[in-house]
Amino acid sequence: MSFHFQINNYRALQTIDFSPDGVCLIVGANGCGKTTLLSAIELLRNAFERGFGFALDLVGGTPWFSHINMPPNTPTTFAIETAGLRWELNPTVYSNGFVYPIAEKMTQGNQTLFEVEPGASQFHYGNDNFATNQRQSALKRIYDFISPSLELDGLIQPLTHYQHHYDYNYHFLVRMGSPIASDTELKFRGQNAFSVLRNWQSSKPLRERYEFVIGVLKEAFPNFFDDLDFESGGMNIVIRIYHPNHPDPLPVHLMSHGFLTILLHLMAVCSIPDGGIVGIDEPENGLHPYAIHILMEAFRQRATEHNLTVLLTTHSPFMLNEFREEAHQVYVMDQNESKQLTPLTELRDSEWLRYFALGDLYGKEFARMGDY
Repeated sequence: MSFHFQINNYRALQTIDFSPDGVCLIVGANGCGKTTLLSAIELLRNAFERGFGFALDLVGGTPWFSHINMPPNTPTTFAIETAGLRWELNPTVYSNGFVYPIAEKMTQGNQTLFEVEPGASQFHYGNDNFATNQRQSALKRIYDFISPSLELDGLIQPLTHYQHHYDYNYHFLVRMGSPIASDTELKFRGQNAFSVLRNWQSSKPLRERYEFVIGVLKEAFPNFFDDLDFESGGMNIVIRIYHPNHPDPLPVHLMSHGFLTILLHLMAVCSIPDGGIVGIDEPENGLHPYAIHILMEAFRQRATEHNLTVLLTTHSPFMLNEFREEAHQVYVMDQNESKQLTPLTELRDSEWLRYFALGDLYGKEFARMGDY
């Protein structure tokens, strides 16, 4: 599904106007805002579910909220647009707090479906009046009141299922396993991975997710992995894997870091429903170039079959080389440019790019840092 994001004056982001679709790669110098962009979508999700104050606390509060180079009183905007709907937040944030309620509105084309003015005590949607609530966005109050709503689902479902994966808790998984639960979506740190995987295996509607993950693991590790099973102990569950040429299972604490990394990445992408969006920071960490290739092919297959948007950040030349035939899906972030996020094919001619491995050009022909 195609999305459109606009983010202005938020931390490292001056002006972002971004319409990703499919598997997209975001590159740029350290500190330019790649991770901030992925976390800003998460801020939108948290603001929708539990209010802007809660979302603000999760990203560190008010310090450094606005971009350091933007003039004072420059408006801050967070907006997501998909399925013909646009939801926009315009918070006024000070050093010690923010104006409540924040400005919020939803539009459909040229029609404003609702609008909340800063400081207002109520707003209306259609013929209904609502009181503002600090623990919920106006959109969430409307959605809870009229749910189910086919009109709003096209935007709200992808937003509420969004996860930004950037720091998997490998130590917890290896030492403790996953708590036994009914979860069917991977949490952002991956601590529920083994429980989710077993739930996929035992659920007829979700079993194809399990089979997809197992199939890719066999392709990525042909000399190491053949199958896996589950073992419960107390309130936790772990996995054991089987080598193609050995009958005894290998316990989780002896598995390679790269194996667990690919397992969690695959589960992250399989966790989002059709038409959804997910963000993963630097997925190449700890992976051999062959494993990176298999992972990217799996991401593209999954995105195509389930209409997904997968946002990836990287500094890896090997990751960039996987986009040689899809250079239009590479976005370059540069704080020194008026357009902070630009498709690579707008910076360099697409035909010229075909003559090179993109990884060889990184940091030289684009995404340069200092005088390097």
